[in-house]
Amino acid sequence: MKTLVTGASGFLGRNLLDVLGDDAVALVRSPLASKHAQVMGSPLDPDAWISQAQGVKVLVHAAGMVHHSRRHADEMVRFNIDSSLAMVRAAKALDARLVLVSTSGTVGCFPYATIEADEHSRYAEPLVGRWPYYLSKIRAEEQSRKLAKQLGVSMTVVRPPVLLGPGDTLGRSTTNVARVLNGRLPFIPAGGIAFTDVRDVAQALARLSQKETWRDTYHLPGTTLPLRTFFERVGEVAGIKVDRPDVPTFVVSGLARLGSRVPVKQLPDPVVLEMSTCHWGFKSLWSHDELGYAPRSHRQTLSDTVAWLRESALRN
Repeated sequence: MKTLVTGASGFLGRNLLDVLGDDAVALVRSPLASKHAQVMGSPLDPDAWISQAQGVKVLVHAAGMVHHSRRHADEMVRFNIDSSLAMVRAAKALDARLVLVSTSGTVGCFPYATIEADEHSRYAEPLVGRWPYYLSKIRAEEQSRKLAKQLGVSMTVVRPPVLLGPGDTLGRSTTNVARVLNGRLPFIPAGGIAFTDVRDVAQALARLSQKETWRDTYHLPGTTLPLRTFFERVGEVAGIKVDRPDVPTFVVSGLARLGSRVPVKQLPDPVVLEMSTCHWGFKSLWSHDELGYAPRSHRQTLSDTVAWLRESALRN
């Protein structure tokens, strides 16, 4: 059963291609140095490549723009929504099924650490709707589901949290680990983080692509930690002492408001600061039993991430 993967040159896409092996077809803008079959084009314009993808039975839309800022967010919002809708139409044209890779942030963000979202939970739009990336993913989910129903396309949404592990060549997903390694952690907010291993998510997606029937939504949870604990554990596996001060939420929120008015180079983007005061609670009702999803130890993931980032720094 051939599976076409968008975002094939990205962190998750490359791992998924490796797991799928000969069943994989990569949708790419420029040729990859890869043994996998490749189709040239953009997820925004399936009409230009649909004839090359005949025989594909599953589309995994893993392409997306991630930009945690309100500055220059319009292109990201348009891409995340429009590409998802285009892939629904592509699935219809190919008589294929669609896996839309979204994010745990659409439902799993809370002001307290004692709450968790499962596959039946409502969108967290009252909280995350102020952040363009998460709002774009909510709208992509909503509008794609609606169009898929209209066109009779079988579609499921998969929501992983932050992805860690080796191979993040663009440096987008492993930013928080790199902050410790680079000594660029100014302070530690009172929020939390949810993360899992990209390799385990790729395995789950590959199993999902081979299933004959799907549920509407699958969560792929991993480990949830307070930021203090997360940064300390990164420090432990890296051999770095993390001694940055804790900063109360009201102070971080004030810094975010300041940064929204006057950019401060020494501080993360205001959206990143706002997110760092929140908690991310996330679980699944069926991913373990139905997809065999069992993420590895988070310490192993952190150790492998640190090792890869250090090797990458030496190579570059």
